[in-house]
Amino acid sequence: MRKVLLRWKVSSLGSIEEIGKLLEIAKRIEVIGHLSLGSEGVTQLVELQLHEGRALEEISDLNSFKFIEKHEEDDNGILASILCTHPFAKTAIELSNIYVYPPYGIDSERGMEIRMYGLSDSIRRFVGLVKAVMPPDSISVQTFKANGDSDYGFLTEKQKEVLALAVRRGYYDEGSVVTLKQLADEMGIARSTIGEHLKRVESEIMKRAGGDIA
Repeated sequence: MRKVLLRWKVSSLGSIEEIGKLLEIAKRIEVIGHLSLGSEGVTQLVELQLHEGRALEEISDLNSFKFIEKHEEDDNGILASILCTHPFAKTAIELSNIYVYPPYGIDSERGMEIRMYGLSDSIRRFVGLVKAVMPPDSISVQTFKANGDSDYGFLTEKQKEVLALAVRRGYYDEGSVVTLKQLADEMGIARSTIGEHLKRVESEIMKRAGGDIA
């Protein structure tokens, strides 16, 4: 497994198609959740602050973004849902075993920062594609090895066994038809038991993978 942090400086974003135009509309856009994934792109729940005189609807004028709905507005900004069809987002969707975790986003002063984790081969392929589409200014990669001395020492042996089986069988692959019952039958344990194991594994991995957000 690998955890990756990608960063782009503000000076680099202006030369990236669509991103520079997006920053002309909004001072800040923070993706706080993924509402749905599809062949067109990813529907994102975002919090954003617009530049004075600009409107949410202008986002739909861009080729890679579409404004869907405004949910609420307060002093911190506007909460809305948008569809992102940018090649960067579509690449992340098309590759299996990669998980981009919110919050992440773009800021007109600090640039853009995105965190993700996944299987080493998938992360390697993804980073290679990102370099071709929109090269980041910095890439930080941390590797986790599945042994007792690694960062996965917080998992029990049974949790490691369950996670390894789920990954081998493609349970986490996009569009996977592998079910918890199939995994449970293969391990000879109850579906509820393996479901609880995976729930705890996912929770612990996400807390550690996203620990540097806080």
